[in-house]
Amino acid sequence: MLVAAVLSAWLQYAADGKPHARAVVTDAACPAMLEDGRSVPMAVRVPKAAQFDDAVCDAAVDPSAKRIRVGDHELPVPAHDPRTVVVLGDTGCRISTLTAQACDDPAGWPFPQIARSIAAVKPDLVVHVGDYLYREKPCPLLARCADSPHGDDAPAWYADFLTPAAPIFAAAPVVLLRGNHEECGRNGAGWFRYLDPHALQTCVDATDPYAVDLGNLLIVAFDSSVAEDRTVDPTRAPIYRRQFAAAKELERRTNALRAGVRSSPPPHLSWFVTHRPPYTNDDERTAMGDALAPFDAVLAGHIHFFAAMNVAALPPLLINGEGGANLDPNYAAFLGLAVGDLRVQGDIFGSSSFGFGVYTRTAVGWTISLRAADGTERARCTLANRTVRC
Repeated sequence: MLVAAVLSAWLQYAADGKPHARAVVTDAACPAMLEDGRSVPMAVRVPKAAQFDDAVCDAAVDPSAKRIRVGDHELPVPAHDPRTVVVLGDTGCRISTLTAQACDDPAGWPFPQIARSIAAVKPDLVVHVGDYLYREKPCPLLARCADSPHGDDAPAWYADFLTPAAPIFAAAPVVLLRGNHEECGRNGAGWFRYLDPHALQTCVDATDPYAVDLGNLLIVAFDSSVAEDRTVDPTRAPIYRRQFAAAKELERRTNALRAGVRSSPPPHLSWFVTHRPPYTNDDERTAMGDALAPFDAVLAGHIHFFAAMNVAALPPLLINGEGGANLDPNYAAFLGLAVGDLRVQGDIFGSSSFGFGVYTRTAVGWTISLRAADGTERARCTLANRTVRC
């Protein structure tokens, strides 16, 4: 039997809360994963398909593993009490019917450089808040994206994410959120094939939230890919109410299980992580009730800049949408107009520059170093006691 050539591999936290090795391979049998020298078979997640000339393999990883290898790819080890977490989102190169980013120009589409800069930080964990594939149309005439692949198929997924993300995959385990670009009607087939953390392989509009307990940090991941920004969809309201209740229960249950497990645990903080910012999204804001009250911070993307806001009686919101897709103008100061009956406290900080956020643990919370594409610091914030200051 031929052994598959490994095209891409990474360590990803799945919906069971455990680290999994994922590998994209040629059309042959899945390779074995070497875990601390022990051979572990990988299962076929999805076989070769019409628009995807590859197969995807998966294997659960022992959280205590010290060395993981798939083919010639050395994978990072699982995270424990992470001290440095990188957060980014909205990374693809936008190609629409009439306009396009300069996908061939590092200044026009800096995600490959951003990925290298993230690897240089040597983070313990990378969180991507969604929107990976933006090459949805053929490159327009005279645009600087000639011959770019496009559409929900393997070449476009390689070009927009799997290939440029290789330095990240080699540096740290990842938590991957689904964005609106991964809706079923857009690029859902590739999302569920390569990156979705659930065991599902068929696209559905909404997947259940899940928890990743890393010791000093709990992440509850929430699928907001189809939530309406500016109107309430009555057919989705009961679904989102159920999912917000499930997210709140995940936070409560994890804290209950942790009680008494460690004699002197580090301060335990919790993040609610999603793609569409729930305070500015009509579907989410209407359905969430008090589900977010127990969390220490809400992290999102969707809007293409960095923003930080404090909201009365709720955890602060941090928007990390500056990862490579065309930036939005810095209208962060006006986000307060989109929060309905919520009350923003103080000024809203915004920065519209390509880059990523480096969250470094402190005794009481996190410092946030906003980095440019080349890794240099452009601003600094603190996140502590359910308050963000920039």
